[in-house]
Amino acid sequence: MTIPNTELAGFGATEHTPQLGQRLAGAYHAYQWLASRELLACAFILILTLGLRAALLPWLPIPQPMVHDEFSYLLAADTYVHGRLANPPHPFWEHFETFQELQQPTYSSKYQPLQGLVLAFGQRFFGEPWIGVYLSAALMCAAICWMLQGWIAPEWALLGALFFTLRVGVLSYWMNSYFPGAIAGLGGALALGALIRIWRRQQFGHAITWAVGLTIVALARPYDAAVLASATAGILLFWLIRKVHTPAKTLWLRVALPAAAILTLCAVGIGYNNYRVTGHVLTLPDQVFEREYAVVRMGAFSIFSLGHEPAYHHAAMRMLFVDASVKLWAYARNHPVVLMFIKLYLLDNFFFPFWPLLIPLLLCPYDLNTPEERATALLLFVAMAMIAPLVTNQPHYVAVFAGMVYLRFLQTLTRLRSWHPSGKPLGPALSAALVAVLAMGLCFNFFSLIHNGGGRDFSSGLLLSQGAPFAADRKTVIEELEKLPRHHLVLVRYAPEHDPHKEWVFNGADINSSLIVWAREMGPAQDGPFLQYFHNRRIWLLEPDRSPPQLTPYATEAVQ
Repeated sequence: MTIPNTELAGFGATEHTPQLGQRLAGAYHAYQWLASRELLACAFILILTLGLRAALLPWLPIPQPMVHDEFSYLLAADTYVHGRLANPPHPFWEHFETFQELQQPTYSSKYQPLQGLVLAFGQRFFGEPWIGVYLSAALMCAAICWMLQGWIAPEWALLGALFFTLRVGVLSYWMNSYFPGAIAGLGGALALGALIRIWRRQQFGHAITWAVGLTIVALARPYDAAVLASATAGILLFWLIRKVHTPAKTLWLRVALPAAAILTLCAVGIGYNNYRVTGHVLTLPDQVFEREYAVVRMGAFSIFSLGHEPAYHHAAMRMLFVDASVKLWAYARNHPVVLMFIKLYLLDNFFFPFWPLLIPLLLCPYDLNTPEERATALLLFVAMAMIAPLVTNQPHYVAVFAGMVYLRFLQTLTRLRSWHPSGKPLGPALSAALVAVLAMGLCFNFFSLIHNGGGRDFSSGLLLSQGAPFAADRKTVIEELEKLPRHHLVLVRYAPEHDPHKEWVFNGADINSSLIVWAREMGPAQDGPFLQYFHNRRIWLLEPDRSPPQLTPYATEAVQ
């Protein structure tokens, strides 16, 4: 398919293009040819993501888990690799209590299963859970490209997909951690790409794509799935009622029925997983975890009041769930506007390497001339409303709407190219300048990565950045123990000033068979029977708050 010249005006092609060097002109026409072939462009983005990240392995190796959530997802993966949805509780489960994991009624992750299944795929077939993230992030970037192709001209879609790949797909923690940002982004891109194709092209078969996208999100982040489903279904319903003359029976058979069938299967799967993990079809694992440990409940929404403080067995857990979480909740209740601006800044800093790029995104929505622009602005408003009541915020909380952020930026560029105040081409110049600034920011990201020798500090959130030394310390201790004969039991003793975000007590699905078992020291009365249970292991005391962390043989006579 040949793209008309009018579609390329302002994008970079002008009547003087033939005067450029042959290589530059050839590269441009190759780009035009690639962009006009939608599936090939998506495949190119997929391969580019995989290739770039693989090429960066010398500077950015396979990430080490460092945040509570990551260990919980890895527990889920190990559980699925062992062929079960949940593990039986350990007889000494109090010693293994930790963050984001259930100990009762089963020993399981508190999260929905899809991210764990992705990691389990990597662990089972490649011996490395992160390979699942690596592949899912590449699929997300390809899906973002496909989504953008439905909303905007193909050459702009490919440009947006390239920028998204270089900023988010390769360098962000959605690729370089064990969080489900890529999975949520993949599902959101499929649902939003299907939305525009049903809406504007009347390709009703994409009702299945829409439902599959929602299913992917629901199996990873239920709250996000509910918001995305409500927003997109509302837009579709409005359009089907007012704009389409297709008989209602046809719409029911071609749109509603296939989508309902897929979403019903999704609901059944979630219910079965709930039953195996919590014992109740309608009780999510996260609900059980909140009931057992959390004071700030209902998914950390500031609009809800605090719950009753449960009885904690360990000071570190009370420190996080009572002291730290309640302070965040109080700030969110007392300063909602300030917190919202902080959230917006953090999100903009995540998606774009130069934060003033947010300015045209905020200004240009006042000029919404097309249905696509109005729908984009509406969906971005829904995304902001989705995170507004949350006590905390991380970029993966809006991953389902990630493609819309870049779409709105591309729409801004297309508007700017037609702005000619007093007959001067100020708009095209400003549009080109914004693209250049974004490109330079991305280049700076890559050069910084190579120069600094890796890390996870690319707009991945303060918590992830601060956790890097902890991850290195934990890896060092594990490597030291793996060199020694026998299996090991490590009792962890925290100092009173311990940072609860740096948690050492995380284990695999089969605790008793693990080479290294991590447990909390609880005092002579509780530790005596516990140590007797693991009497065949070599027992160590770890004091992680010393510098460096100190690992010494445990004096078992103190608990006899």
